[in-house]
Amino acid sequence: MRILLAALLALSSVAMAGSFEVRPAADSRFSLTVEKTGLYRGKKHLFLFEKYQGTLQFDPAKPTESQIQLTIDSASAVCKDDWVSAGDLKKVMETTFDDMLAVKRYPTMTFASSAIRELGSGKYEAQGMLTIRGIPKPAVVAVQLNASDPGRLRLDGSAKIKLTDYNLKPPSAILGAIGTKDEMTLNFTISATRLD
Repeated sequence: MRILLAALLALSSVAMAGSFEVRPAADSRFSLTVEKTGLYRGKKHLFLFEKYQGTLQFDPAKPTESQIQLTIDSASAVCKDDWVSAGDLKKVMETTFDDMLAVKRYPTMTFASSAIRELGSGKYEAQGMLTIRGIPKPAVVAVQLNASDPGRLRLDGSAKIKLTDYNLKPPSAILGAIGTKDEMTLNFTISATRLD
């Protein structure tokens, strides 16, 4: 019985190993949370990125040799705040596209892993370069992998990003009475579909 179980596990690992494509799906979500300070302390801007794509090379027998590359369409950001007026929401999006992301000059953001560390129980740490506004900076992404379907992987993860790392000054208003924290939180639930 043990030999049969070991053989089944080995077969499932081989079936799962390969190249996967990352694209938006119904159960996917790629978000960025920006926290406010001052008079708006406790409030958060929530941005969803609707367009992104990437590739994942994954082998459960050698997870540390896995690689992931992602490209996010900066102009696909949508602010989902329900606590600001329509006029303020328009200003938030103008600041985001024109000043912060400068989408006309830098239409994409990218992440390319350079090392994967296995933490156990399907948890991994992906180290790599995150490029925003053409500036590459080291980033660490925490990832939880769900591999119950051999043809599809689900990755849930998060990372912290500092505006000042990308030469961006946290926006403020009313002489600094309303501000923005330097550190933002990137959260994602993405699907990777097997290519081969």
